[in-house]
Amino acid sequence: MKLDQAGGDYELPPELWDAWQCFVATWNQWRVHIGMTDVLYDGIDQGSLFACMQMLGIKKRKQREVFTHMHVLEKEARRLRNQKQ
Repeated sequence: MKLDQAGGDYELPPELWDAWQCFVATWNQWRVHIGMTDVLYDGIDQGSLFACMQMLGIKKRKQREVFTHMHVLEKEARRLRNQKQ
């Protein structure tokens, strides 16, 4: 599957599709720490992630794999979300 982005196309291997769907569906479920002058995106709420997997019908035997892929996506997104503009 190809995803068309402003910067070009990105190839998404089929085995990552479930993780990508979960990632997009939980984009607004990040734990956020708010300080006096800063906001820090900590990570996706795990309860929301598992609820999302259930709602998307991801089989129990595949959830561990999706969970692992989600951590990779989350790590990169955390870095980008917390960049200071």
